[in-house]
Amino acid sequence: MARPRTAILSREIIGRAAIDYVESGNELQLVPLARRLGVSVSSLYHHVSGRDGVIHAMRQVLVSEYMTEGPVQGDWAQRIRGEVERTWRMYAAHPRVLQHMMTVVIDEPDVLRFYSTLADAFAEAGLPDGEVLTTIEVIDAFSFGAALDALSPDTVLGAERATGKLADLIPGHATGAARNRLVFDRGLELLIAGVEARVAAYRSAP
Repeated sequence: MARPRTAILSREIIGRAAIDYVESGNELQLVPLARRLGVSVSSLYHHVSGRDGVIHAMRQVLVSEYMTEGPVQGDWAQRIRGEVERTWRMYAAHPRVLQHMMTVVIDEPDVLRFYSTLADAFAEAGLPDGEVLTTIEVIDAFSFGAALDALSPDTVLGAERATGKLADLIPGHATGAARNRLVFDRGLELLIAGVEARVAAYRSAP
């Protein structure tokens, strides 16, 4: 008699299934995820530690796809732009997964390498040690927001009831993916300019 077919599980399989499930608009829950995989919830626990473990598995899958290239070359500002672009692309492609990833501690080596690169770049720029981690958190918050912006409608501001300068600007403004890209590019440039101004002020202080 043939042995019953058993679903093969791994952290990667669970992570990919969870990404598909969440990006389809479902809330992340273990019971329906296990049902989708054709296994019991207890089988999931052999590979991940509960719901948080599933979120870590999702992040591990995405990091392996978006963040395994070598370090970005160039001066500190070029490295910041390149590294943050990688994470933004990952977040913007999977905004619903991002909402879950924001709820668990970051301890994956490849992700910590990203934050280490930012810390080294800001130190090279001359940012005081006491401001480096907060600045990284500001960059993160910006990246999260720019990525979640991808969930917005193509046109965010309605022109019908707008007045004054706003009404003049809305019709010619970018929409959809082009607008989202512009939000990211302009925002990151403003943040880097802010770091440069902060460093200049620090160096000129008596």
